[in-house]
Order: sequence, then structure tokens, then C-alpha cells
Amino acid sequence: MTSSRNIAIFDLDYTLTKKGTWGRFVASTIKTRPYLWPAIIFVMAKNQWLYKRGKAPRCGVKKAMMRLSMVGWPEDKIKRYAKAFAEREVASGLRPGAIRALEAHRAAGDTLIIASAAVDAVVRPICELLNIKHYIATDMAFVDGHLAPEFATENCYGGEKLTRMKDYLQQNPALQHNHTIITMYSDSHSDLDILLWADVGIAVDPSRCLKALANQHGLEVVNWM
Repeated sequence: MTSSRNIAIFDLDYTLTKKGTWGRFVASTIKTRPYLWPAIIFVMAKNQWLYKRGKAPRCGVKKAMMRLSMVGWPEDKIKRYAKAFAEREVASGLRPGAIRALEAHRAAGDTLIIASAAVDAVVRPICELLNIKHYIATDMAFVDGHLAPEFATENCYGGEKLTRMKDYLQQNPALQHNHTIITMYSDSHSDLDILLWADVGIAVDPSRCLKALANQHGLEVVNWM
């Protein structure tokens, strides 16, 4: 008889990691091209302004930064930069509480999944270094082996993250058994849908907004500083 196995899903930025990954990954790709900084800062500010006024999607900032810094790069070059970034992040950028939670779930035999709006190029090597086999992320697109200006998937954020997670589990039925408990960890109110969908939703060092929502919906709050 196969015993049930629980599933632990972790957001990445500010949940497992101390800081956001995207901006710092982009910064690592233009370290030797300082002339790009003014343009990067301008498009960040512009697209953030448009997003807050409902005139552009949230991923507009991410896409604009990618187009300025990496579009056209060979896939193997993206992978080299992402691997180096992931190695630094896993070595010194993870929250102490996150490491303890990963170890506890692993010791219990649980299946670990990272569910992140970060790009797959960054999420994949972080997962490999942490020995996590499963993840969903915002997927980059490559044409003829070079980075395209559009993403291959929707931004894995908010309601889209929950949709992607449900699809992933349906495509991988071996992950689930009759009595599986799914636990979701996140710091952000944008993950409220998936936190409430999970059997156990845990707010990790939550933003002010998520803390209020956690109190409202009875979510557990933990400190991983």
C-alpha cells in the first residue's frame, strides 16, 4: 500500500529568498555594461507607473528590463549567468527559516515545489541546487536558440500562479494521493488565492496587506528572518 505524501509549495522571492531575484539577476547581466543603467531605471519607472494606473500589465516591467538587457542572447549564455546567480543566492541569499522549513519537509518525506513569478532560467538552477524537482515559473522563450522578446507563458503571478499549479498537479498525478495535504508558503498578498486553495496556507513575514488578510482568513503567520 502506498503511503500518502504531503506537498509543500514555496513562493521564491522574499519567501525563500531574502530579496527579490529578477532585478538583481538583470543587474548581474549588465554589470559590464553600465551605459544601460539609465535606460533600465527609466523603463522600470515608466512601466511601474503604467501598471499602478491600470494601463499596463504587471509583467511590463519584467519584460521591458529583459528586452534591454538580454534579448537576443544565446540560451547557453543565459544559463551561465543564471547558474552563477543561483549559486550565489543559495549560498547566502536564503532566509534561515526557509532553510529549516525545507529541511523539515524533506525529512518528513514531503514533495517540495517552488511556485514563482520569477523566470524559469533563475528558478530552475535554484531548484537544482536545493534538490527540488518540481517548479512552476514565468517561462522565457527562445527562437533559434536565442532569447525572444516575449515570454513563453503568462506571468506566473496572482491567480495565474494558482491556475498553473492546478495544471501542474493534474499533469503529474503521481504527486498526489488520496490524503495528501498541500501546504503553501508565501510573503505576498498576491498569493492569497493559492494560500486559500491549499489545505494549509502560511504567511511568511507577510506584507502589511497579507498580514491583515491572514488575520481575516485564519492563515498561520510565521517569521523566517
